[in-house]
Amino acid sequence: MSSTRPPGTGNRSIGAGMSAGMGAGMEQVSSWSRDIRFVSGLVLLFFATTHFLNHALGIFGVGVMEQAQSWRFAIWGSWPGTVALYGSFVVHPLFALIRVAQRRTFKMPAREMIQIALGLTIPLLLVDHIIGTRVMGSYFGVDESYHAVLRRLWPTYAVTQSLLLLLVWTHGVIGVHFLLRARESYRHWRDAFLLGAVLVPLLALIGFSVAAREAMQMSLPPELMTQAQQAMANFNVATAKSTFYGLVGFFVLFVGVREFRVRTTRQITMRFVGHGTRRLAPGPTVLEMFRRFGIPHAALCGGRARCATCRVLVIDGADSLPRPSMNEARLLRRISAPDRVRLACQIRPRDDLQVQILLASRLNAAPGRTLEPDAMMGKRGLTVLVADLRAFSALSERQLPQELIGLLNRFFDEMGQAITAHDGRIDAFYGDGFMAVFGLEGTPARAAQSAIAAAADIVRAVEALNREFGAALPLPLRIGIGIHSGDTITGAVENDNLGRRDITVGETVMIAAQLESATRRVLADVVVSEDTIRLSGRSYAGTSALKVSIKGRDKPLNAFGFVSAPELRSRRDSASKAKPSVPVTGEESGEAAATADAPAREPDKPVTEG
Repeated sequence: MSSTRPPGTGNRSIGAGMSAGMGAGMEQVSSWSRDIRFVSGLVLLFFATTHFLNHALGIFGVGVMEQAQSWRFAIWGSWPGTVALYGSFVVHPLFALIRVAQRRTFKMPAREMIQIALGLTIPLLLVDHIIGTRVMGSYFGVDESYHAVLRRLWPTYAVTQSLLLLLVWTHGVIGVHFLLRARESYRHWRDAFLLGAVLVPLLALIGFSVAAREAMQMSLPPELMTQAQQAMANFNVATAKSTFYGLVGFFVLFVGVREFRVRTTRQITMRFVGHGTRRLAPGPTVLEMFRRFGIPHAALCGGRARCATCRVLVIDGADSLPRPSMNEARLLRRISAPDRVRLACQIRPRDDLQVQILLASRLNAAPGRTLEPDAMMGKRGLTVLVADLRAFSALSERQLPQELIGLLNRFFDEMGQAITAHDGRIDAFYGDGFMAVFGLEGTPARAAQSAIAAAADIVRAVEALNREFGAALPLPLRIGIGIHSGDTITGAVENDNLGRRDITVGETVMIAAQLESATRRVLADVVVSEDTIRLSGRSYAGTSALKVSIKGRDKPLNAFGFVSAPELRSRRDSASKAKPSVPVTGEESGEAAATADAPAREPDKPVTEG
């Protein structure tokens, strides 16, 4: 697809080339500046964490604070610590400004606006603190111990220092949270992270307040500063702030000049499948175009090439795009992306382009809305339970509609109580059956134990329904339950007609469903995979070893059948020696299955199903 130039723009080709050169240079910086910004940010956050934890020790007194301060100074006062710390103080804001200057639109999620605003506000308070402590201590021998600094700050600067603490901590925590939230492992310790994010600043402020009051009561001579020292401190503060905000002004000027040159050179045509055609000046990333034109999109990492939720299929114009950067190429390889699939946050088209959003999204979302996947979305290790009433078709033919629906209402009410009592969640109802998942909270072992315990309650509930409705039923209710543990994909789907629904999909769900189907052939109420039994870490009585054929797998799956509600094996039974298991195959397996619920069956005797 050829580039489209408006009439009269031929004499601007030199300006366009200069603009393209400026943009290309910024893109080259972007390919490695993200990692530098990330590492320097971690150094600063680690320093802030040690500093605030040192503050928190003020709850126990100024003496304890100063003892811990000596250890902290040993780290950050050394040459490696000093270089890392002050290098990060320079590098992190510099590359953060480069990141902001690369934006071609300032329509962004609120959390990114907050992050940028905090980054621009922190130096106003931080420069005074650094120069008043570390710089003055190094050049003029001003006392940097806690009791001296606290006496200088309290109470005149107590509010501004507390505000500085909160701004720094909030800025760092937001950055780390949105960096890690796309990682599967983050879900397991997200609550601990949130607890630490709240406790660290809270305890630091309490310790600062308590220790400052103690320091003010100390009988110490007043601290005096000469006029030369005060003048030097004021000069350093003014110079540092002027340098930083002068740098900010330079980037603002750069953005203004760039936008002027781009908008007065040429425009390209962007075709968004399903969202029309737009003409605009080249420079923004495709993700920034989505934001500018209010096109619903997904962006989990906010455009930092840490996720693939913003990926698009380049239908036309792929040859004019630059090759993927190192970070983009690595992520595309990780998801096995086919040809012409690119990350919208990483491509800046300079010629006409046609793209299609690949991640499903609501087309009628609010304009400009960033469709970010919820926190529960991702791959998780869960235990899945699938249950189904047997011979329901025969039952429905012999019951009046009112009686049948009333029975189903009572059945699903009992099933729902059995599932929720063991911290499970029913994900789907289908006719006379349902699927439930366990392990959304808690450990995998606990999930397996809960699923088996819920199955036992379900079997007992069905027996109770038989006693209650026995006189009105032409045949007793029977239920089959399959349980399996493994990786699943969890998330939520929504539309205007059905609303929002949590779903769980994956091979684990399919295996649990096939185990439920196997209950009919082996005449067992519950079939549990060996993986779930092993994961539970418990021993159960009355089991029969099975080998269940699974579609798509060459080898059968090891499982255990229960002819009634699963019960934990007693200590006496656990201590006794189990008889060696002998597999039963061929015609013998059918005979064994036919007598599965007969009293003559011996527990723990293996049966080959199918």
